[in-house]
Amino acid sequence: MTSEPASTTGLESDLLEKVRKSHSRISTRITTVRLEKIGSPMLEIIPRGIGTDQEGWAIGKEEIPCQTLEDAIIIGMEIQARG
Repeated sequence: MTSEPASTTGLESDLLEKVRKSHSRISTRITTVRLEKIGSPMLEIIPRGIGTDQEGWAIGKEEIPCQTLEDAIIIGMEIQARG
């Protein structure tokens, strides 16, 4: 008896849907995530506090702290939407 992989057709996270609607481009280079959107400044999301109890992500030049990469992407997209 073999099991087939579960189908993910039609299942998308809210984040993926938000990214698609925003016409943003997300790319990575080693540990840096870049959010690019036409008409908005590019934002970088970098790891912070690696190996400490303050581990997470930092958004932009201001290094806004965030716990998860998903939250950091959502906040970064909101910053870009505000222009």
